[in-house]
Amino acid sequence: MGNLLQSINKALKNNVLHFVFAGYVTYFIQFVNSLFIAVYLGPYYLGIWGFIMLIIQYANQLNFGISHSINALASVNKHKTGYVSKLLGTAFIILIGLSVFVTIIFALNYLLDLQFGEKYNFSKYAPLILLIAILGYFNGLISNVFRIYGKLFEIAFSQIAFPVLVLASILFFKGESLLWALVIDNVIAFFLSFILFIIQSPVKIRLTFSKRLAIKIQRKGWHLFIYNTSFYLIIISTRSFVSAYYDVTEFGYFTFAFTMANAILLLLEALSYLIYPKMLNRFASYSMNEISSLLEMVRDAYITTSHALIHFSILLFPVFLMHFPKYQNASSAFKIIALTIVLYTNSFGYSGLIIAKNEEKKLGRIAFFALCMNIVIALLLVKVFQVTSTFVIVSTMITYVIYVFSLGVFGRKIMNLKIDIVSVFKDVFPFRLFLPYLLSFLFIAFHVRDIYFIIPFLFFLVLNYRAFFNIVDVVKKVVINPEFIKL
Repeated sequence: MGNLLQSINKALKNNVLHFVFAGYVTYFIQFVNSLFIAVYLGPYYLGIWGFIMLIIQYANQLNFGISHSINALASVNKHKTGYVSKLLGTAFIILIGLSVFVTIIFALNYLLDLQFGEKYNFSKYAPLILLIAILGYFNGLISNVFRIYGKLFEIAFSQIAFPVLVLASILFFKGESLLWALVIDNVIAFFLSFILFIIQSPVKIRLTFSKRLAIKIQRKGWHLFIYNTSFYLIIISTRSFVSAYYDVTEFGYFTFAFTMANAILLLLEALSYLIYPKMLNRFASYSMNEISSLLEMVRDAYITTSHALIHFSILLFPVFLMHFPKYQNASSAFKIIALTIVLYTNSFGYSGLIIAKNEEKKLGRIAFFALCMNIVIALLLVKVFQVTSTFVIVSTMITYVIYVFSLGVFGRKIMNLKIDIVSVFKDVFPFRLFLPYLLSFLFIAFHVRDIYFIIPFLFFLVLNYRAFFNIVDVVKKVVINPEFIKL
């Protein structure tokens, strides 16, 4: 009894657990918001909202890797606060220049009357979208510094501010007025987070520019920019094809399916977001044997949990749709999108290892090649095969398989492990995960009735029952031992 009470006491004092719990609360609110937004906007206005979010995501990716570079450099120099302060100040100056550049791009659309996004009424929302993008650059930069120094309250606030504002808005607005409220809520949330970050910064922020540090930031940031931007543009480019070649309502269905599928994996986002800089630090300092052991443990727990959540959600989604009759057409799209986005979790850990070993350039090349491949395949599906909007996502599914396999090859090479097709495939996509996955995909392709999706789910449980013991062990370590992911 004494040991039990001691364990409970440790768990209650664990800041990591507090942050993860706050993250789950945030994602739950986001999920609830998504449902109300879908109902109160309807497929047409949801399509416009999806396009607005798409543009914001494009703008956020145009960051030239500054925040990613600071995250990598500060993670391994966190005890040199003066140095981190100079890094942050120099990065601020660079981002001010970037903000001016993005403003010019937005202005050209208006001045040259390019009519970009005309069917989505983009010009009406452009000024606020620009403000969101600029604030996003600075918030992304400072939040990385907060994460490195373990200041979790401010990060939690930045994550929950927008969902809370949206929750209030859906009580009073519907249709186009709700659409405007969502955009304004985004501006307010980003601005409040920016002010809090500035006031509570763990290191002094001085707008001093160092040419030497700027070159270092940009040199490391450029390869991280190519990697991160190429990787995130894979799914964004696929959504762009749907938004461009299909009508607004169809894009609304696709947006609903994508939002619901992505919400499932957000359950793991709070924990992966927190441990990422810790993994970078340990990958940079551990021996290869220690790295291999750590990587195997976290990958096994994270990837198995991700696939379990996806199979379970596919099984339950038809029941969920009974309460949202407007979106019945999104059923097939949800299933195939869910199977697609879970694939990128199979690369978990390897990207961090490659970055920690200063191989960003190689990582960037892999991601850029994958992006080009995705665009070509998506273009063929849309223009040549003329698939429905639901199956455009197959381009990303194929791309993710090749991307994950490539990272597995390079990661194993770094750790001096055996490299052949069978060994790599068993590592990045073990048969206990692959077989249920393939079965679910075949069920979707042949339009098998929803009730039969219980078969791949049960198949998954039988094949992975041993892996769940490892998951339980990892969860216990995180809950009971705050030092588990603390540097």
